[in-house]
Amino acid sequence: MTAIDEVFAPGGPIEKSLAGFEARPGQLQMAQLIERGFLEGMHTIVEAGTGVGKSLAYLVPALRSGKKIVISTGTIALQEQLYNKDIPLVTRALDIPARVTLLKGRNHYLCKQKLENMRADRLLAPSRTMQQMWEWGARTQTGDRAELPFLPAGDEWEQLDADADDCVGEYCEHFRECFFFKKRDEAKFADIVIVNHALFFLDLAMGGGLLPPYDFVVLDEAHQCERWATAALTATLSRGTIGRMLRKLHRSYTVPGHFDAEFDRGLRGFESALAHVPGDRYPLHANESAWPALETLRDSLYKLENWLYANWHDALKRKPQNDAEAERRRDLAMRAILAHQATIERAQAPSDTAIAWVERADADSSYQLNSAPYDVSEYLRGMLFERTQSVVLTSATIADNRSEDGAFEFLKRSLGITEAQELIAPSPFDYPSQARLYVAPPELNPKTPHFAKLAAPLIEECLDRSRGRAFVLFTSHARLREVYALVRERIAFPVRLQGELPRMHLLEWFRRTPNAVLFATGTFWEGIDVVGEQLSCVIIDRLPFPSPADPLVQARIEALEARGLSGFDHYMIPSAIVRLKQGFGRLVRSKSDRGMVALLDGRAASSRYGSLILRALPPATRITHLDELKEFFNA
Repeated sequence: MTAIDEVFAPGGPIEKSLAGFEARPGQLQMAQLIERGFLEGMHTIVEAGTGVGKSLAYLVPALRSGKKIVISTGTIALQEQLYNKDIPLVTRALDIPARVTLLKGRNHYLCKQKLENMRADRLLAPSRTMQQMWEWGARTQTGDRAELPFLPAGDEWEQLDADADDCVGEYCEHFRECFFFKKRDEAKFADIVIVNHALFFLDLAMGGGLLPPYDFVVLDEAHQCERWATAALTATLSRGTIGRMLRKLHRSYTVPGHFDAEFDRGLRGFESALAHVPGDRYPLHANESAWPALETLRDSLYKLENWLYANWHDALKRKPQNDAEAERRRDLAMRAILAHQATIERAQAPSDTAIAWVERADADSSYQLNSAPYDVSEYLRGMLFERTQSVVLTSATIADNRSEDGAFEFLKRSLGITEAQELIAPSPFDYPSQARLYVAPPELNPKTPHFAKLAAPLIEECLDRSRGRAFVLFTSHARLREVYALVRERIAFPVRLQGELPRMHLLEWFRRTPNAVLFATGTFWEGIDVVGEQLSCVIIDRLPFPSPADPLVQARIEALEARGLSGFDHYMIPSAIVRLKQGFGRLVRSKSDRGMVALLDGRAASSRYGSLILRALPPATRITHLDELKEFFNA
């Protein structure tokens, strides 16, 4: 077999297959380390910033290994790039045949039985979009929702999707031609299976069964892993989850109407009780009035469980093919009821490893109860890192760079990794010439009441210097609205505020509108890819520390301090570093890109922790006066 350095060398297989390819030292070092990890059974952690070419760096050793590999990513865009572009390129370049499949969660696929039942029950579709889905369902070969030219409403697609709680598996007359099971069978025989983090960590949480057995794993966009692992282990109770449970019951059973009324009363009392404590997120133990409301809901769940146990056969709307199918439907329905009961019990039972918290949704101000472990490290160590021969974790932003020996300590501690090869791949970009970093003077402190008035003129000047082409990002919706109200009439460029349009429509507007300016919260740039000079400026209102009021953050900090570690040094600072580094990744995406980051938090220039955070960022040229940008943007 050809040595891996020859694969990436000038005149090598990759250069011959990819027009414009340039050999990059960081890409080769990354590929060599990953191949060593595969051969010797070691885990590998690599920070590979934008421009390194991390996808090819892990795909080449993956395909050369001859092993079964799962590649998990955080975004649909990267999954599709791997499947449609990068993997075909590498297989052609290396002349290695490979079976590759992109596997999505069940609810991405159409259920033929649900479509057939719905069409049998109705002469006409209830909406124009449902009619379009009926027509698509009659001709699709994959059943993948992504084929639709529009994003269907959640309550409509729910009536047609291949959700596990509606699926009787082998007892279904469409089982052999089921879109989801055909795709899952395809994954069993694939060499490379591409999934998203939601599906990967849900498979871990369920103890397997969603994904086929695998030898190696590549976790791309690994800075998201703790969040997705926590989400997979989170139990939730809300009006939405109860509503879905009841709708699924109604699809299979003739359920007495009083249950709907009883749950509606219980949920109104539940939401009213949760509203007694202000804030969008708070620990459940801070609200004593929540307990009676939870008991009322639990009583209703017990009644529904007893009714189903007594009527699971006679109340079926459609005659089952056999008793086994009827029992499967009963078990599916019972599972949803018992899951809600378990969520209440977990929330009420004190635990040293888990936390229950209340969350209010931005969209409709509805409340939900969540329960999850606040530390997933032991779980991931046992379920993933001790059971898998080699796991690769890579991202543009996973090192906190505070010391040469401990660049990945935050990631390793969060995910339960004890031993791994480590590399920070050198960037091919010239940050000192391509990027500028402006830090506001020390007197500009986001904690002072006059911060918005002081920050507004700086924002206006930054936008004038960059000629728009900017994201202006805030850590809170309140500060976002306050500053936007001060500057919106003074900005000479097209401007939008997060929430005025759906997220994807806002991005489309930003990409196609010259000199556009978007005001949004700091989470907006996650997974955003704006190529070229259209995004040349990112303005950040303050150091992006996690909110200390967030119950999960509180629990993680308390756990660190119980071990004698500083929660601020070992959690807050590295979290802020990872977040800030993403801003540079948005700005500089090629050797010709130029851009600036403006940090309006003067504490970064005047505090110990501020200097630690700034030192961990890419080596952009630091400026102290905005008039220095004139020459930079005119160059």
